[in-house]
Amino acid sequence: MEVCAALGVPLERTVKTLAFVTPDDRLVPAALPGHARLRYGALARAAGIRRTDLAPAGGDRLARAGMRPGGVCPVSGDHDELVVFDETVGGPGRVHCGGGRPDSSIEIDVTRLMAAVPAAATAQIADIPATGPV
Repeated sequence: MEVCAALGVPLERTVKTLAFVTPDDRLVPAALPGHARLRYGALARAAGIRRTDLAPAGGDRLARAGMRPGGVCPVSGDHDELVVFDETVGGPGRVHCGGGRPDSSIEIDVTRLMAAVPAAATAQIADIPATGPV
C-alpha cells in the first residue's frame, strides 16, 4: 500500500500475481486485483487440478521463468505456464503489475497485458472486498 501511495496509484488499479506450481512442476500464476484475496479452490478448478496439488512457487522455480520472488509477473518466459486471470481484471484502463523483479513494476493497458498471454484462463478466483459503508 505504501508503494501505491508513493506512486499515486489506487490499489484497485494494480494486478498482483501469486505463483504456484503443480506436482508436475507446471507454473500456475494467478493474476487478481491488488486489493483482492485469492480463492485457492477456484484457482485449482480453473487450472484443472485439485486444491492440494497447488504449492507456492519457490525462488528456483520462479528463476526458471525469469522472475524473482516479490516481483511475479503474469507474463513470463515459461511457455508451459497456465496463467489464470480473475474475471474482474479485464476492465478498461491501465494497471500496474509486477515486472519480474521485486524492485520494478510495469504500467500497461490491461487489454494488452491479457493479450500478451493468449493461452490464459479467466475465472472468478478472487474475493473482492466491499467498499463503502455496509
